[in-house]
Amino acid sequence: MLLDAPTPIDDSKFFEAAQTLAQGLSQWDLLILAGSLVIVISTSYYRPKDRRMRAAYFLFIPTWWYLASSVYQGISVQRSYVAYLVASRGPQQPKLLEQIAENMTSATRSQILTLEIALVFAGIWLLTYILWWVFTTQSKEDS
Repeated sequence: MLLDAPTPIDDSKFFEAAQTLAQGLSQWDLLILAGSLVIVISTSYYRPKDRRMRAAYFLFIPTWWYLASSVYQGISVQRSYVAYLVASRGPQQPKLLEQIAENMTSATRSQILTLEIALVFAGIWLLTYILWWVFTTQSKEDS
């Protein structure tokens, strides 16, 4: 039985999938960011009258920070994808493609992690708000 030479791996699917994931996550980041900004500036829902309860809104600050960081990491993935497209047009340089793939993988991991952290802060705010909403005696007219 003859052994065939290993076939070269088509890296384009990896780079394309990572770029698509980063783009989708960045869209979610921006959607969550916009929604949270609407919550802060909107007047069409119950607002806590108690200053201690309103302090929960400070949870949006780290939420926005981590969402912005997630978007930034998504941009890094996009840059890596463009670098891959440029590098793949020239003579094959496996080490360069490997470095680009490592950068892309690292940025993708960071993007996912920072989005998850942002969701934890947003979830804590939402839980606080729901508990306040369920247990408050404040009427809409008082808000």
